[in-house]
Amino acid sequence: MGLNEIEKEVKEEVEEVDKVVKEVKSTIIGNLYPYIFRRRRNILDYFRLAKNGTITGAADDDPSGIITYSQVGAVTGFALLWLIVLTTPLLIALEDMSSRIGVVTKKSLSSLIKHKYGYKIALSIAIIVAMGNMATIGADIAGMSEVLGIITNAPWLLFAVLITLFFALLLIRGKYSTVSRYLFLLTPVFLAYVATAFLMKPDWHQVFNSTFKPFVGGGIDYWVLAVALLGTTLTPYVVFWQNTEEIEEKKKVEDLNDEGFGVKAGMIYCNLISYFIIITTGALLFKTGVTINTAKDAALALKPLAGEGAFTLFSIGILGSGFLAIPILASVTAYIFSDIFHWKEGLDKKIMQARGFYFVLLLSLIIGFLSVFIGISPIKMLVYSQVLNGLLMPILIYFLIKIASSSEIMGKYKNKLWVNVFGWLALIVNLGFDVMLIWQWVR
Repeated sequence: MGLNEIEKEVKEEVEEVDKVVKEVKSTIIGNLYPYIFRRRRNILDYFRLAKNGTITGAADDDPSGIITYSQVGAVTGFALLWLIVLTTPLLIALEDMSSRIGVVTKKSLSSLIKHKYGYKIALSIAIIVAMGNMATIGADIAGMSEVLGIITNAPWLLFAVLITLFFALLLIRGKYSTVSRYLFLLTPVFLAYVATAFLMKPDWHQVFNSTFKPFVGGGIDYWVLAVALLGTTLTPYVVFWQNTEEIEEKKKVEDLNDEGFGVKAGMIYCNLISYFIIITTGALLFKTGVTINTAKDAALALKPLAGEGAFTLFSIGILGSGFLAIPILASVTAYIFSDIFHWKEGLDKKIMQARGFYFVLLLSLIIGFLSVFIGISPIKMLVYSQVLNGLLMPILIYFLIKIASSSEIMGKYKNKLWVNVFGWLALIVNLGFDVMLIWQWVR
């Protein structure tokens, strides 16, 4: 072998070794870079991480939620503020379970219930959740329609038709995933309630006393509104929606910490707004004995902040939250049944590609729309739809905890102790208030 050939062979060997070294170096640096060279997160990073959780939280503050919290303040004053504080860690625990199930298993909650507990139980839960979703859709359509009717002096039932058609077209065209992100920008409108609460100068001693000293008792109105508050805060559809979002966005287990932060931020924001809505309406309407019979009554709570423009702000809140929540409610219902029956699903698919999915989606809108015509006032529909959610939620909580605690399903990502504690507490609180309400009704 000549000298040139030896040099060429050695050179090739050196190049091969150098290539391997570079690959190893790249792998090591790539894995360690996030830990060694981690940059300080700025406010935009935290905003990005909190976005999904806040969208879910904002959807939780839908028209039925806003009116329910307003009614709670107007009828019970500050007496139920402690329940908002109590439900915050409970809501975080439930959403944490829902989010983690989606990220770890890449499967929907309904399909896991079917796999673990059988088809009949999964279908029963789907029907129960669908009942609550459709009732809430009808209530939200009614609330939005009443607001538009007051603004235009036109019959509000006409707007119920137009709103239903609008959402049907929006969802069939598969554009909601984009629209919902822009609707996220409407959520700061609810901060008007925070400002109004401070401008009203309520008795803060009474506020803090009611916040940290539970008051349990009172007449039937107390128990109805307490269960409605639980039903609009710990609500079934946001549990399913959080699970669906994680699956659709293909989150990885490496993202769990960030997703956990987003869930906490979103749920705290949601309950913070609820807390101040109750303070605002409690300070303004409870002492006067004025009850909320229309959306216009609820708008009066913003008058000290915005004067004659109060109703405009309130309208933006009702309409914005309705645009966010109604498509989510309809979509969640469609996803649940599609997972049980193994239908093709997704708003990105054409209607002929996922006929079963779109059939349930449109059916939920139609049934929700028809419920507007049953003769109950929009305000009562909004509140009682949340009472229904409050009565149904314990069933879902039970199966959510069982699945998220299963080593077989979740492996090392099963529930931690704190999640289980707050999860079971959520079930006990819901069930306790449900029993007391039923006892008040039948005695």
